[in-house]
Amino acid sequence: MEQTTFFPERDPDRTGNSPDLPSLIRFGTSTWAYPGWQGIVYSKKHTTSEDYLREYVNHPHFRTAGADFTFYRPPDPGMLGSLKSFLPPDFKLVFKVWDEITVDRFQKVDESQHHNRKAGEKNPAFLDAAYFQDHFLFPFQEAAFRDHTGCLLFEFRSSTARQPGRFLERLNKFLAALPTDYNYAVEVREPKLLTEDYVSVLRDNKASHVYNHWDRMPSLAEQMSAVPFTGKIAVSRILTPLGMPYATAKKKFAPYNTLRPENVLPKMREDVVSLCLESVRQRLPGFILVNNRSEGCSPLTIRALEEMLQSRLRAD
Repeated sequence: MEQTTFFPERDPDRTGNSPDLPSLIRFGTSTWAYPGWQGIVYSKKHTTSEDYLREYVNHPHFRTAGADFTFYRPPDPGMLGSLKSFLPPDFKLVFKVWDEITVDRFQKVDESQHHNRKAGEKNPAFLDAAYFQDHFLFPFQEAAFRDHTGCLLFEFRSSTARQPGRFLERLNKFLAALPTDYNYAVEVREPKLLTEDYVSVLRDNKASHVYNHWDRMPSLAEQMSAVPFTGKIAVSRILTPLGMPYATAKKKFAPYNTLRPENVLPKMREDVVSLCLESVRQRLPGFILVNNRSEGCSPLTIRALEEMLQSRLRAD
């Protein structure tokens, strides 16, 4: 198994990536507050998520991170202001948008977590552009946080595809009504949505597809074949092994401090590198977010991906 200090052989360089890595490509982890990374990324166990982030952002090989906490509630302007006070100038976060915007019909899990959500009922705020701007986007504007916002990511459940045509019609109307000074990315979890109509909606609104390595989705290569780059950025989230439910991966890999050879996903790694190379070819900023549940320890997966990309770039 592998458990080493992250990039111990390299001198820190706060200007960003190592010399051989294109500045367009940003690697980062999906959230960051993991005590298991002590000795790999962190010098000690911290007490708050913000304290972990303070050390995380000063690591030379992380230039982005996935902020998943905003999936459960909108950010507070004061909290964003606090983050802004210590984030390096070129560091950008990818924020998951509050699920109040992306859930079309509430399920039992929603009712168990929110007293005002009733299973089976339609969500009145689903893809409501005015509601999104007033309740979710406003804090970013209030805190003047746009320069640290890599993109705002809308994650949709597979159940959204019950009526694909209706969903795409609403998605198109929603995206068209949003301010154009932010980058937007759409993550779907139902393969049958990867159609020409879906591509057209994204392209018409300059939104990006999230190439997600997740349970029941096709491989990254298959997604890239079906959905070309359509937005102002390229986004990939490496979440779980294909065919493995999230709950299984979560149990299997905790506490996320080792990367065992049998858990390495060679095809996933090759596909990520190919996506990065295409991003560079098209001169699009690329955001690659890796979850612990993909191979067991996302910082070590990122190290391997970066080295593979560097090797490909030198070979070319």
